[in-house]
Amino acid sequence: MSELRPVPATDREACQRMLQYAFAPETGPVTPDPDSDWPPSLFDQRGLYDGDSLRAVCKLYHLDTTVRGEAATVGGLGAVATPPEHRRKGYAADLCRHALREYREADVGFVTLWPFSTPFYRRLGWGTANTYRRFDLPPSALPDHSIAGQLVRLDADDWERLRQVETASAAGTALSLRRSEAWWRERTLADWDDGGVPYCYGYERDGDLRGYVVYTVADDADRTLSATQFAAADEEARRALLAFLGTHGAQIERVTLQLPPDADLFHRVDDPGTVDCTVEAGPMVRLTDISYLERLDWPDVGLDCTLSVSDPLLDRNDGLFELSVSGGTATVDPRPASDSAADVTVDIATLSQLAVGTHGVDAAERVAGLEIRDDSVRDPLATVFQSEPVSLDEFF
Repeated sequence: MSELRPVPATDREACQRMLQYAFAPETGPVTPDPDSDWPPSLFDQRGLYDGDSLRAVCKLYHLDTTVRGEAATVGGLGAVATPPEHRRKGYAADLCRHALREYREADVGFVTLWPFSTPFYRRLGWGTANTYRRFDLPPSALPDHSIAGQLVRLDADDWERLRQVETASAAGTALSLRRSEAWWRERTLADWDDGGVPYCYGYERDGDLRGYVVYTVADDADRTLSATQFAAADEEARRALLAFLGTHGAQIERVTLQLPPDADLFHRVDDPGTVDCTVEAGPMVRLTDISYLERLDWPDVGLDCTLSVSDPLLDRNDGLFELSVSGGTATVDPRPASDSAADVTVDIATLSQLAVGTHGVDAAERVAGLEIRDDSVRDPLATVFQSEPVSLDEFF
């Protein structure tokens, strides 16, 4: 029987070799770094063991974010890797099942991940949490604005100020990160992926930091400036940061910006024809336990319905449940399968999307796995599961 447990120092080299083969095979066999911290500081390194044999590995993150307007710790399942000699034997699914159980025991209700294959994780019960837009444009396309404040160079010692802007910029957005000091130092402003140490500049007015942009400059033909983090607490800061990126025209040929789906960059440039935009699928999300719906804040509406939920990994989420909402509080009670026909059928991926706000009820019926069998529950269900902005934009 497989077991998920911490990877000891004696298995560090085997673990690192699995990760290198999975995520950087083009480098060829390399000797793992013996001087790296063990255990790592930003995540819990886990291994799936069959007896004493290491079959697969993953990283368990605990992310400070929000769900339905309230602070929440959300799991981040990262770097799931199985060596080729152990693939197609169900180890990845076993690892995910064990990881979800560990998160549930730690009182974590949602687990996110960045998929190597969306269909693969969809089959395991995850649903896409959000999309994002990637803009590619010449710096000359960015508008020039006069500003009252100033641009200042920042670093990891400014993490508390950066976090304040991060929080203000993402207000009302589910799954938006509130990065810890360690995360700012070791991830966001560090060369953790060998892509180079990023620059960080902020817009400051009267000593008050109102926005920031984090970016790298590639050593390619276009000297592309890639902004991976862009946060502004107000419109003035947003305009100032875009103008700042535009000042790099003498050094670079292209700017790429990663922005939320509602970004209005096309309306900010003089010639939208110079801007290329791609919409990309972001991370995925799923519930660890249906009963976690009881922890969330809901609208003050009355709802009583039965849900038939299908979960391919966790038996406790697979079956018939009674969902009641009253006074903004939900209760979830399992029911015997023989009780009655369900008012609603839904898979765990779609229920997870409804819970965080990715979809409202109408969208979940159109594009996801929601079926309403009793039309009398439609309106109260739609009032409870209202969509809201969702944006988890940093890879882990």
